[in-house]
Amino acid sequence: MILRGRDLPEENRRKPYPLPKECGVLQHFVQRVTLPDNPFEPHRHEGAELWYIQDGEAILTLDGDEHRVESGDLIVLLPNVEHGLRTDSRVTWICMA
Repeated sequence: MILRGRDLPEENRRKPYPLPKECGVLQHFVQRVTLPDNPFEPHRHEGAELWYIQDGEAILTLDGDEHRVESGDLIVLLPNVEHGLRTDSRVTWICMA
């Protein structure tokens, strides 16, 4: 699931991202920078994660399918979904779990 920031309406200078109930409570929060020489290789695990793209563009891999993501997008990774991220330039993103 990808929640595209550009498609979400702003309310009171806030942009709410509707999340599925499977996301639960966050226990992990980290800012990451991905460059062409350090892709975030595809992997999977039991817990859900949220990735928020702060700056840049990248290619997201979800269970073998590729999707272009950009600044303002929120990616909802449900348990056991294979996921990875690579870029031709630079992308700054936040990972929350």
